[in-house]
Amino acid sequence: MNHAVLHDVRAGFFLMVCLAMLAFICAVAALSTVMRPARWTDRKPAQL
Repeated sequence: MNHAVLHDVRAGFFLMVCLAMLAFICAVAALSTVMRPARWTDRKPAQL
């Protein structure tokens, strides 16, 4: 029983970490889109 509870806690923690990472990536993408709208066409390939 203890092993099953530990496995559930570990699975829930992993799921929360994945959801937090996905939300963070979406927030960064949204902020970059709002702060710099349509600037990718203005950048030169040499600046990458």
